[in-house]
Amino acid sequence: MKKAFAILETADPPEAAAASPGTKVAARPKTRKKGASGKGAKKHTVKAPRLRKQYGVLALRVRGGTASVMLVTSRGTRRWIIPKGNPEKGKTGAAVGAIEAYEEAGLLGEVWDKPIGSYVSPKHLPSGEVVPCSIKVYRMDVEEVLDDWPEKGQRERAWYSLDQAAMLVGEGGLVALILQVNAELIGR
Repeated sequence: MKKAFAILETADPPEAAAASPGTKVAARPKTRKKGASGKGAKKHTVKAPRLRKQYGVLALRVRGGTASVMLVTSRGTRRWIIPKGNPEKGKTGAAVGAIEAYEEAGLLGEVWDKPIGSYVSPKHLPSGEVVPCSIKVYRMDVEEVLDDWPEKGQRERAWYSLDQAAMLVGEGGLVALILQVNAELIGR
């Protein structure tokens, strides 16, 4: 197993819901009382939305003192994101990340066993509903970039420096993770 970077958690624990990255939310529902005195007041349970889970990879190509990351566009909104997908029965998060890197970007390489961090992002469902999603991110050292891959006609892909990638992705937690990796890789 390779040595992983310091883990950057944006929600504690990952299963806890968060309105925005970095917000800690209690795992148990809170109750509120109506009325000033509290006597005889009805209790209402406020449930935080359950976080969906996904696994993704930060697909890196490190050469000398520089590092670049492969970003892909999402299918629906065409935003720049990292390859990621839903849990699959019998597969680790690292394995799911490797599968998604191949399917979404045509990448092959070594995926580290331990996540390098996580972040919370909104997930846009086909129904139009938006739900919070906790994404555990694994490092992938890219060894091969294929010319043909399953989602070639559905997404764009491009290599960017870590600084450029941090400016292109729209999710604050992913920006923080990219900048953290950049600092650890090249000491900035």
